[in-house]
Amino acid sequence: MSTAVFRAMLLGLLRDRAALAMSFILPGLVFLIFAAIFSGATGEQLRLEVAVADGIRSSTSVRLIEALGREPSLRLIGDRDLTAERVRELVRRGTADVGLIFREGTSLESLGGFGPAPLILVSDPARGAAVPMLAGQVQRAYFSALPDVALGGVIELLENEFLELDDDQQRDVELGLADLREEAMEAVEQGRVSGWGFQELFEREDVAGRSARHNHVAYYAGAIAVLFLLFSAVHGAITLLEESESGLIDRILAGPGHMGVLINGKFLFLVAQGFMQIAVIFVLAWAIHGIDLPGHLLPWALTTLTASAAAAGMALVVATACRTRRQAQTLSNVAILILSALGGSMVPRFLMPDLLQQIGWITPNTWAIEAYTAIFWRDQAVGTLIVPWIVLAASAILGLVVARRLARRMEVL
Repeated sequence: MSTAVFRAMLLGLLRDRAALAMSFILPGLVFLIFAAIFSGATGEQLRLEVAVADGIRSSTSVRLIEALGREPSLRLIGDRDLTAERVRELVRRGTADVGLIFREGTSLESLGGFGPAPLILVSDPARGAAVPMLAGQVQRAYFSALPDVALGGVIELLENEFLELDDDQQRDVELGLADLREEAMEAVEQGRVSGWGFQELFEREDVAGRSARHNHVAYYAGAIAVLFLLFSAVHGAITLLEESESGLIDRILAGPGHMGVLINGKFLFLVAQGFMQIAVIFVLAWAIHGIDLPGHLLPWALTTLTASAAAAGMALVVATACRTRRQAQTLSNVAILILSALGGSMVPRFLMPDLLQQIGWITPNTWAIEAYTAIFWRDQAVGTLIVPWIVLAASAILGLVVARRLARRMEVL
């Protein structure tokens, strides 16, 4: 008997080509996508978009920028032609992951920490990981491409502080070294980096007025909202298949109604449900973490409405394209995982390889998350949200049209 049950289930799986593919092909595809994302996030394939403004414009700064341009993990934007304000704007808008400004009136030749730091690292707190990565690449390029400058700076430091020492100077050196040692030990205990030496090459500047914690909350409010929006929309759309299996659709079609009316009604319900679901998440973010929802209510509402409509359209396409509830559940779960992974709901997109970042633009997650981040931490003008709204609305309309056409197969009287 057990063998017969096993054989029946095996034959059922082999005959259902869709279930067979979703059981053995799609899991491998999901693995490949996540492997590409997290291998890229380790830094070996990650490429930072770096906006550069050269206010020094010396042969030394040119050499350093050229060395940075040869780093495979960096992609320079502007190549010294940008102004400092333009660099800050690119980082603020998210076009660049981090900015590098060569401060006008300074020099790269001095290592002693006298005067302002010659390099300014411009960052968005939400992408704080990009700053130490760029700082490490700059230091590496400084030593590898400018060894004469680095050594000259050391010599200058020695000439200014330590050469031609008499007894009093020797004592000063010993006291100075003791102070440096104590400062370094204190820095280690506090979990920070001592500000002496090459650290004086850098000065960090955050272009966003809010804290990194606040920006991360704003980001993941949108990311998690879109993720669960897709799951809830699909769950609601699958009821269409349950109604078909139970014969409810046959009774509806026997009356004056038709499948178009049924699809439209479900679409409106899923949009309203998704809007309220996202509202709950953002109200919590406002009440607990201080996200400025009341100050951005209108752009938030339009973004949420179009995102909910796009999710509803996609969910109805999945439901009408599948013939059984099992097929729809399996396909939707895999599709949502893929869309959410590529779209930034699970991992921020700037940590992904370039190819996956570009592919992410085909997902509703990317457009919705970009709109929410533009609203809640970049404070961008409403005009910058028009393109995401159009894309999400167009996706909703296309999904509704396709779902209505596919649903005609159920019109069996």
